Amino acid sequence: MRRQNVTANQSTGSRLARVIVQGLWMLLPVLSLSFLAFVPAVQVWWRARTTGWLITALVLTLCTAGVVTGMALDGDGAGFGALLIGTGLGGLVAAVAGREIVFDYEAHVDPAVRAVLDSRERRRHAREIVAHDVQMAVELGIGRPDLAGEFDDGGMIDVNNVRAADLVRHLGWRQAVADSFVRDRDRRHGYASFTELMAMSGVDVNLLERDAERLVLLPHQDRDRELE
Repeated sequence: MRRQNVTANQSTGSRLARVIVQGLWMLLPVLSLSFLAFVPAVQVWWRARTTGWLITALVLTLCTAGVVTGMALDGDGAGFGALLIGTGLGGLVAAVAGREIVFDYEAHVDPAVRAVLDSRERRRHAREIVAHDVQMAVELGIGRPDLAGEFDDGGMIDVNNVRAADLVRHLGWRQAVADSFVRDRDRRHGYASFTELMAMSGVDVNLLERDAERLVLLPHQDRDRELE
């Protein structure tokens, strides 16, 4: 019960801190007397990368420059006052409108983009396993779509062990290229490095470089022993 209370208090504290930070961020244009009115809009544009937010950020940046210039020249009068107030309010409105884009960025990422980013992250994790624990990588079936393991490696391909059909299906290699590669690979019992793969496999270097982000080299396994 005590642990649950601590967890609940931490969660409440985290939410409260988040509300305070977001509130101060939205009020930045006003609290800074319009000197930083452009900052929230620029941050929103950096996340969204849309024309509308680019125009908003540029307008507020120009208005802020006008405010700074007016302050430096001891500007006064109705015109300067309107610019000062308008810039602050404009920055506030932009901050309120763009808050979710900045602080809840994941919710606004295109699903297709998120899928690509997730796959990259899974491949990065798979490479770490390969680099530090080869046996675990083999047991997890990293780079082996033909084994249908439970570990999601983000689409890695172990070119030392996959079948020609997997090279065709998952990398888009031509059947003849895949068949020739697998025959040569098995005859020499795999490749020790990507440098050796590019130099001795006979596969077009451009093709290997295109797929390099998805390729991995694990110890070659004899087909007969693998089927035992």
